[in-house]
Amino acid sequence: VLVGQQYLADPSRSVGAVHPLWTYAHVPHGFTGDATQAIISQIERFAPGFRDRIKGIAVRSTTEMSQYNENYVGGDIIGGASTPKQLIFRPRVAFDPYSAGIKGVWLCSASTPPGAGAHGMCGSNAAERALRYLSRR
Repeated sequence: VLVGQQYLADPSRSVGAVHPLWTYAHVPHGFTGDATQAIISQIERFAPGFRDRIKGIAVRSTTEMSQYNENYVGGDIIGGASTPKQLIFRPRVAFDPYSAGIKGVWLCSASTPPGAGAHGMCGSNAAERALRYLSRR
């Protein structure tokens, strides 16, 4: 279970003393159930009393993930195969994986190196490339 507390960096996400908590959990391909209680139980193992502090829950199923973003095939946020070739040459074979191939247009997502799971690194790397490009203009 991956847990995010984005309100720590952006307090505007909180309302008074109520703070949002974002979670993500891997489920098997084709999963159609609801893993909400399993996720809550796992968090409760490490943060006793967590369950009692929940004010509301919003859940997005694997099907809803696919509908939300067509790149999330089957609800998979990785955006494609995690083979060594794909980790280096995604989303396409190019000298600069962050360039869209159009001058001044940059890509940053789980589909660019270092890929999903390195949260924030794809955007950071793309921003560095864009800043380097802008400084040469």
